Amino acid sequence: MRFWVRARRAVLILSVSLLALFVLTLLTQNTSVSLPSIVSGTTASVVLSMFVPLVAVSGLLGCLDSRLPAAEASGVRPVALLDAALSAGTVVAASAAGLGAALLIGDRDVATVGRNTAFLVGVALLARAFFGQKAALVPVAWLMTVVFLGFRSRLDPYPWTILPEPIGAPHAAAGSALAFLVGIAAQLIISTRKLP
Repeated sequence: MRFWVRARRAVLILSVSLLALFVLTLLTQNTSVSLPSIVSGTTASVVLSMFVPLVAVSGLLGCLDSRLPAAEASGVRPVALLDAALSAGTVVAASAAGLGAALLIGDRDVATVGRNTAFLVGVALLARAFFGQKAALVPVAWLMTVVFLGFRSRLDPYPWTILPEPIGAPHAAAGSALAFLVGIAAQLIISTRKLP
């Protein structure tokens, strides 16, 4: 187990990523920026904290991609299960950081960072099962798609976007949970031994 943790560089990379997620969540809070929306033909008001989960997702993917293929292929440890536990732990830690930030600043909508991290991790893991290291671009592509195509009007996102939805949106919670579970299943079914 210690060998796997060292090979994945999980302690260093994820500690820094999750600390950065917490700090960025506190700094961005509910700061909005106006970005162009192709669908509405105007600008969309996008909350900056929507981009914060990318820090945790990129940290997790960096850990998962720091492999020792020969040792993992010949070893007896359940590497796929350990990687799935690492993914789940990252989402739990990001959710705790989001809740902590929400309690600290008194703004419950900041807690969407955890839900959004679960969604983006699920999307990234699913893409990683098929595209390997190139999957790191998929969460960024999803965010850009949401910004440019996901708003009916300045403050009204489509339901499929998930990320800009408020904390109490049940379809966003269900979509995030589903994406995360499908991503974990893809990670377990298509073992890390088969990745390039």
